[in-house]
Amino acid sequence: MGRNKFKNRCSKTNITVKKLIMPTENLNLHDTVNSSLSGVSGPFILMFSGGQDSVVLGHILFTQKRIFHVIHVNYGLRGTESIEDEKFVIDWCEKYFIPHKVIRSPNDIKTSSNVQSYARSIRYKAAMDYSEELNVKNILTAHHLNDSAETFLFHAARGTGIDGLISLSSNQGSIHRPLWSVTKNQIKLYAKQNKLAWREDSTNHSDKYTRNHIRHNSLSFLIEAIPQALQGLRTTQKNLRELLSYVNENIEKDRKLYLNPSDSIDGGILLMPNLFNNSHGPLLLKYFLKGESSFDFNQVKSLLNSEVGAHFESKGWQIWKEREGLILLSPELAEKRTLKREFKIVNDTSGSLHGNFWDGKKWTSEKEWGIDDYQKTEFQELNYEMSPVIPIDIKGESWVWRTWSKGDYIFPFGMKGKKNVSDFLRDSGVPSCIKHLQLVLSNSKEPGEVFWIPGQILSRSIKTNEKKKYIRIYEK
Repeated sequence: MGRNKFKNRCSKTNITVKKLIMPTENLNLHDTVNSSLSGVSGPFILMFSGGQDSVVLGHILFTQKRIFHVIHVNYGLRGTESIEDEKFVIDWCEKYFIPHKVIRSPNDIKTSSNVQSYARSIRYKAAMDYSEELNVKNILTAHHLNDSAETFLFHAARGTGIDGLISLSSNQGSIHRPLWSVTKNQIKLYAKQNKLAWREDSTNHSDKYTRNHIRHNSLSFLIEAIPQALQGLRTTQKNLRELLSYVNENIEKDRKLYLNPSDSIDGGILLMPNLFNNSHGPLLLKYFLKGESSFDFNQVKSLLNSEVGAHFESKGWQIWKEREGLILLSPELAEKRTLKREFKIVNDTSGSLHGNFWDGKKWTSEKEWGIDDYQKTEFQELNYEMSPVIPIDIKGESWVWRTWSKGDYIFPFGMKGKKNVSDFLRDSGVPSCIKHLQLVLSNSKEPGEVFWIPGQILSRSIKTNEKKKYIRIYEK
C-alpha cells in the first residue's frame, strides 16, 4: 500500500480541540521508552486500539526496531466506526510488517451494566491469551501520566484505600507502561512532529462516562489552576507507594500476631482474640483481607460471644464461630463448602473410596481408603473405626458411600440405643462450617441408618450380622 494512500484512508477524524499547552521541557519519548523498558526482555505484545496513544507507542517501538505483536479488540459498540478502527489497525500493522491479531468481543457487552469495566477485562484477557499463545512474557499498554491522574481522582472521589489510589503503575507483573511518565500533550506533540495518523474514538468526547467527565472537566480545570498538577499527583502517588510498602511490611509482622493457621480446618485462619482488643483492629482486619471484603469489625467481634455455628459472609469471605475460635475462610475455601460428593455404590473390592475425614482434632478434605476381601469372621475385629470389616450380601445387597443427611442415625458400637448423626457430629467436635460435608457408609441413598462414620464410630449392627462374606475398608 502506498504511503499517501495509507495516510488518506487512515487520517484521523476532524474534531475541534483546545489549543495545546506544550510542555516546557523537550522530552525525548524515545529515551523515556528505552529507560522504561531497560531490563525488560522482548518480544512484546502491544495492546493497540489505533488511537493516538497506542499509535505513538507503536511508532516508537517500530523505530527502535523492537520486536512486538499487536492485539486489537473490536467491541462493536460504535457500528461502522468500530469496523473502521479494526481496518485501520490491520492496515497499520501490514504497513509496518507487524504480526497482529484482532478479536471480537462477546455480544453481551452491549447490555453490560458497566461497559467500560467489561471492555477493560476483555482486552486484558485477550492480551494475556495472545501472550500465552505466542509464549511472550511482557505486555505493553500506552497509558500515560494523564491516565494516572484520572485514575487517582476517580478512585479518590469514590472512596478507596492507598492501594486504590495507586492501582495503576508503570510496571505490574507482566504489564508494562513505557509512557507512564509522559503527558498527553507530549504524546500529541510527538504525533504532530512525526505526522502520524490515528483513529479518534467519538465516545472519548462524551461526558457520558465518569472517566471522560473527569478528563474534560475536573482534570483540565485542575491543570489550568495548578499547571504542575500532573507532576504533583505523580509525586503524591510515589509517596503513597513508599508508604504502602512500609504498611505492607508491618502488616505482615502483625499478621503473625493476630492470625494463626487453624488447627481444625486445613487452610482456615484463626482470628486471635487479641485482634479485637487492639485499637487498630478494624484497620488491621481490612488490610489482612486486602480490602476484598467489607466485614463490620464490631459485628465480627460480636461472634466471640455467639454460639458455635454463627457466622458472617462478605464478598465470598466467611467468618465462623467454632470451638477453636473465630475461623476465617477464604472465598476458595468457602466455595468448597458447596461441593458435595456424588454417592458411590460399594458392593465388591473394585476401586477405592475418596472423601473427607475428621480425626477428632483436624479436618482433612481429601483422604483415600482401599477395599479388599476379608476372610476372618471374628467379630471383635469389626469395631475398628479406621478400617472396618463389613459384610457383603451374596445376593447383591450394596453399601452406599454418601454425604450424611438430616434424619440419618446410627447404633454406636459400645453404646445403648441409637443416636442422630447430626448430634454425634456435633458432640465429636466436627467444625460446624464443614459438618454438612461429612461422608458416611449407609445401605441406602435415602436418610436412614448409617453404619460407619470414618475415623469416628462404627455401628454395632455390623457385629450382629450373620453374613459370611466380608470386605475390609482400610486407610491408605
